[in-house]
Amino acid sequence: MRFLREIMESQKNVFIKSAELGVPFGCMLIVASMSMIFGDKVPLLSTLMFIIAIVAPFVIFRWQRKRYIESNGFASFSELWNMGIFTTICGAMICGLVTYFVITYLRPDFVYEQAQFVADTYKQLPKDTSAREFADVLEKAIKSNMLPTPFDFCFQMFLITSSLGCIGGAITALIASKMPLKSEKPNSEN
Repeated sequence: MRFLREIMESQKNVFIKSAELGVPFGCMLIVASMSMIFGDKVPLLSTLMFIIAIVAPFVIFRWQRKRYIESNGFASFSELWNMGIFTTICGAMICGLVTYFVITYLRPDFVYEQAQFVADTYKQLPKDTSAREFADVLEKAIKSNMLPTPFDFCFQMFLITSSLGCIGGAITALIASKMPLKSEKPNSEN
């Protein structure tokens, strides 16, 4: 049975594999997003976001490298790159949906609170700097209700994550495909 499962795994389309990997990657992005959203309430929680930002490319690399090894070195750079891109996109979509729910229903004042915090911080700087002007513009935007909606916030987060996944996926795919195979064996348990 294990032999049959290994054959089926190796024959999976890169897009199907990316969608499957997008689920655990999305869970990892959700943890980063929640640590950002609730980081002002629990200060040490915000460091988790930075840790995940550093670890995420290594996770993508590990999956790309595993795919390359399983193909006995026949997986092309473009296949590995697509895997990185679509894994990130699937994960970002999952994270975006959960984040939208959280900042719409659980923390509806999140965007306002962050904008007010930035404005207050910049107001404390010397008056002759451009930072003070930025604080005034930001306060006018807050008073005029011109802040991004939860949908805008989540969509921008999705675009940034996807763009970084595209760039990072290219770098990790290049490294994963250029490393020699040696005597590495694929681990079918992961």
